[in-house]
Amino acid sequence: MGDIIHFVGRNELSARENLGLFISHARANLPFADVNWEDNSWDISTFQIGRAQGKIKKVAHFKSMRDPSANKPIVQIPFEGEFLDFAKATFSEVMRRLRLSEFKRHLYALQAIEQALVNFKLKPCITQVTPIVLDAAADILKSRFADAWSCSRVLERVVTEIVNPAKLTPNFLEWTSPIRYTQPVRNDRVAVKESEAKIARLPSLESILALADIHHKSNGYADRITTSFVSLAMYAPSRASEILSLPVDCIRTADSVDGPVLGIAWAPAKGAGVLTKFSVSDEFEAVVVDTVKYLTDLGASARKAAAWYAVNPAEVYLPPGTEHLRNQPITLYEAAIILGKTTPIKGCHSPRYKLVKRTDRTTDRSRMGPDSQQAHWVALYEFSSLERFILAKLPKVFPILDGHTGLRWHEALFMFPENILNPRAEPLWHVPSPMTTNQFNNQLGANPGGVTVFSRNEKTNPDGSSIAITTHDFRHLLNTLAQSKHLSEALIAFWSGRKSARQNEWYDHVPQEAFIDAYLKLGVKERPLNVEGQLEAKVDSIAITHGLTREQALRIELGATHRTRFGICRHDHALTPCPKDKDCVSCGEHTFVKGDQRHQDEAEFQFKLHEKAVADAQAALARGEAGASRWLKLNVPKAERWRLVLEKLNDPTIAKGTLITLPPPEHPQSKAGLAEAVRIIDQIGRHAEASKALSDEGADEDEKLLLDMGFF
Repeated sequence: MGDIIHFVGRNELSARENLGLFISHARANLPFADVNWEDNSWDISTFQIGRAQGKIKKVAHFKSMRDPSANKPIVQIPFEGEFLDFAKATFSEVMRRLRLSEFKRHLYALQAIEQALVNFKLKPCITQVTPIVLDAAADILKSRFADAWSCSRVLERVVTEIVNPAKLTPNFLEWTSPIRYTQPVRNDRVAVKESEAKIARLPSLESILALADIHHKSNGYADRITTSFVSLAMYAPSRASEILSLPVDCIRTADSVDGPVLGIAWAPAKGAGVLTKFSVSDEFEAVVVDTVKYLTDLGASARKAAAWYAVNPAEVYLPPGTEHLRNQPITLYEAAIILGKTTPIKGCHSPRYKLVKRTDRTTDRSRMGPDSQQAHWVALYEFSSLERFILAKLPKVFPILDGHTGLRWHEALFMFPENILNPRAEPLWHVPSPMTTNQFNNQLGANPGGVTVFSRNEKTNPDGSSIAITTHDFRHLLNTLAQSKHLSEALIAFWSGRKSARQNEWYDHVPQEAFIDAYLKLGVKERPLNVEGQLEAKVDSIAITHGLTREQALRIELGATHRTRFGICRHDHALTPCPKDKDCVSCGEHTFVKGDQRHQDEAEFQFKLHEKAVADAQAALARGEAGASRWLKLNVPKAERWRLVLEKLNDPTIAKGTLITLPPPEHPQSKAGLAEAVRIIDQIGRHAEASKALSDEGADEDEKLLLDMGFF
């Protein structure tokens, strides 16, 4: 590929003259094949073939926001006047430079600019754009989309990368988007404060058991294909596009110390290298082998037809025994055999297959089929009409199914006969059709009110509601299980096919206390927990006193655990209420986990907060402000304890996953302790002289006593 030449406007020319040259430059360098510039809909499916793209079309529609067709794939009201050519030129240049797979946001940004010009009653031409118009365009995007930042960012890039360099406006546009970035609320994000929300991101146990039951009991093609997809999704944390782009020969074997190990060759979707994911158990090896064999056998006829079309794209595939029918008049019975239907085509249904009826007929009973033995003749149809009907089902990107790996249709595991997922339609065994993520999401309940794998088999939630999960939920479930077993972040990222371990946090639905819960409940092969600090000494003391092993003592000491904002609390609230008053760092029962980013971030925040509080109190004390010593005495110990926490969390000699505790403070603050302190002061007051107790000096002594005990 040669160097990409960017258009740069000339200073001596007007904005309109530069616009004309920019459009000419874009037309001369149009990167799309088989696209007519004058058309208002461009089919760019072959430009950048995506993951498991299959039959999915990619069409850019140059229509205004005033177009009543909305999301329909047609254009009724295109962009007006010169803005139409500018929009086409801009879209062409952006795609030529960036080769984007997601392009619709660029069209949305262009729609907003044109609509803003129309609203200001200006000529819809890019030369009329000003910062005020761009502000209005940003407002349009904000009102149109719940999260408009991405589209407004495109709007800004159109100005900085297209309009200004090409000098398409009389004055240089200095404009930035007023829409600030906000972190998107993903349907798979970890809820920080609500554990219930975390659980809701994962498929329920009932849905997993229901799918397993359907997999073993149902013989329906739609059910078995869907549950086979789920079996592969549960084998290893994978994206739907990765599963749908698996080749037929995806199974691999490798030798290990325990014998041969089975794996599946995977091509990750987001930048990681090709890898083989090995089975975690012998039972899953058997499941995967059976699943792959079932899918391979079921799609064999469709792959055979696809292999024919890869070599003969202009001729319809004829199954064995029908080769003599090529370019000859055919009967409906023969058309059904070519399509792969097991039942005959009725005459009234011939238009469904675009069959063109001829004027002649045949009396040859061998061509009529077993259901037409009483007929004296049957009609004949044009062979070419059936051929056009079948070949039209092959998309422009054929025979490539996956642009990432170059996988072709006849090599794909998930290549099946047309209509195979529709229980109410008969499969066309000789017409290949790839599967899509949306099809499986619909089967799993993403189509409200529709027929799903669960509803067909009368499976519901315990409360009677419909089960609905997505293809991506299984990836989250496996990642959550991996997190709960405290696997390393690098291993989880590798197993999941991620390029960076930093992406793991999007899939971590397990609070840190689940690691301890897993430790307590796993069998004899559990991974040992490392402890550091006061907890280590306490565990050793319990083990010696009660004659227990270290592991038994640690189980007793961990007891009930729950997460707090600052770390993990080991206090058993079933025995007594919390004796602390929002002062977890001063508690000997509080625990931090080395390597937990949330604990690290909170410790850094709290240390800076208390460090500033100490500095402010010292400054106030130097100025002689009343009560400053009280705040200084309160915050110095807390700042010191947060500093100790950070030292432990940042200590490279402490392994990740280690439970870190601090010794209890010399004067632990608690509600019970405060009540006792008040009683002591009250007794002192009774024995003191009344005048002295009521004097300022007496009050100061009371305050000093409370300060010495660490309550202020």
